[in-house]
Amino acid sequence: MISEHSTFQDNLAAYALGALDPEEAAALEQHLQTCESCRSELASYERVGSGLLAALPPRAPRASVRRSLQRQLAGEQRRTRPQFNFSFGQLVFGGLLAALLVLNSVTVFQMSSLRREQAELLSQRQSDQTVIAMLSYPTTKSLAFDQNGVSGSLLVDKQRDLVGVFAWNLAKPPEGKTYQIWLIDQQGQRTSGGFLVPEAGYPFVTAVVWSPQPLTGYTGIGVTLEPAGGSNQPTGPRILRVDF
Repeated sequence: MISEHSTFQDNLAAYALGALDPEEAAALEQHLQTCESCRSELASYERVGSGLLAALPPRAPRASVRRSLQRQLAGEQRRTRPQFNFSFGQLVFGGLLAALLVLNSVTVFQMSSLRREQAELLSQRQSDQTVIAMLSYPTTKSLAFDQNGVSGSLLVDKQRDLVGVFAWNLAKPPEGKTYQIWLIDQQGQRTSGGFLVPEAGYPFVTAVVWSPQPLTGYTGIGVTLEPAGGSNQPTGPRILRVDF
């Protein structure tokens, strides 16, 4: 149900043009005495109306035209009532709010990407430091490899259940692919040990594999080319395999 206040708002434009019948005009004038928002809106209509009238030569309308206009306005008010009444300021505010939401979403995405890159960089640096530290462990065994154009060393510390991989000349994987490391047990079963992620501008890549169980239960590691995100078991071509 449309409120009485909305009815008065609908009549403001006609009142500013002098097109309301005497009863509606009297009711609206009484309402204007207590309604600040309607008085402000009426003032806007009157300024617009005054500007339009000033641009035309003064001419009194015929009585028949006035009565016809009043009947048309009254009939139009009965047929349709606007459900929404947005001011220009509200539209501008809505547009600014939408732009702010879009900007905020972009900022959140960029911050998330930056945090992810920082986490990956920190993880790689920790791997580098661990591999270097393993070189000083007296229990570390170093195994050299040179397969498929990739050379390097495998550092195995069965006392700490650690395997360090230091590989040279490992090309950047194709789009949508990754290098996945596998621990190989005595039955030939594979357990994922993480990934080798070459960095642009670096001729080598390092990775540390933390064995989920005593390393003595494994006989070697392998590296295969897998879909991005990794696989449950090897599915792609083998890049290298090194037995302990």
